[in-house]
Amino acid sequence: MKCWRSFLTGNSPERTFRFAIVGENIGYTLSPQIHRAIFRKAGVSAGYETFDVSRGALASTVHNLMRNYDGFNVTKPYKADVHAMVESLSHEAIRCGNVNTVKGSTGFNTDYIALKNLVSTSIPDAAGHKAIILGSGSAAMTSAIALSDLGMNIGIVCRNLEAGYGICDRLVDLGFREADVQDFKPDLPISSYAAVNAISSGTFGFPAISCHVAVNFNYGERGTNFLRSINGMTTIITGEQILLEQAIEAERIWLGRRIEVTWDEVNHG
Repeated sequence: MKCWRSFLTGNSPERTFRFAIVGENIGYTLSPQIHRAIFRKAGVSAGYETFDVSRGALASTVHNLMRNYDGFNVTKPYKADVHAMVESLSHEAIRCGNVNTVKGSTGFNTDYIALKNLVSTSIPDAAGHKAIILGSGSAAMTSAIALSDLGMNIGIVCRNLEAGYGICDRLVDLGFREADVQDFKPDLPISSYAAVNAISSGTFGFPAISCHVAVNFNYGERGTNFLRSINGMTTIITGEQILLEQAIEAERIWLGRRIEVTWDEVNHG
């Protein structure tokens, strides 16, 4: 069986593709399982490696991946760092200021695409509603821009107010309404149409949250604290849904077509 690139171009000999993910303290990541399931379904001969590296080793690792791999993902805490290392950027990556997918030396942001797709499906009438985003890092920035593109009004609740105001400034620069920025107070309840957890810590304590839609960037055990804080009947977009959707989008960039997989195929393939 020819590899995918040979199939597309008619060239030979076939070879095994090389993909990877880079981050720090990411032993929990499910990305290798997801991408291997996609490779199986697509009939692609490919490997997917994990590079768990310190910040001091990041630049050399990224340059190695850009030279020698067919593509790679980027996860916490390096999405903004890699944004500055690639040679070119997609439209979404330029606007969001961070990347989570790289092909060649071009950076993309499939978190943006995944979140926008999932929210627009779950909330077809999102425009005009308020979304509170918890956090001020890369996931918060991406969330603020994706939800603003859907017409939502943004509030930022965070501990790093300087970074929160940076997100606010970015929204204004892009022509959106100024976001409300508030200091995070664990004893102050939060009420909003949508609430987005963009805080990466799995042990973080959240206040009581009332919302119609809850979006969680964490998954597995790391995502349970946020979900426990939600009151009432709420539509939940899980970290697992975001992870799967952004991986499918990354593979579309790498392989040239969208290959749908389910969690059942990931877990039992």
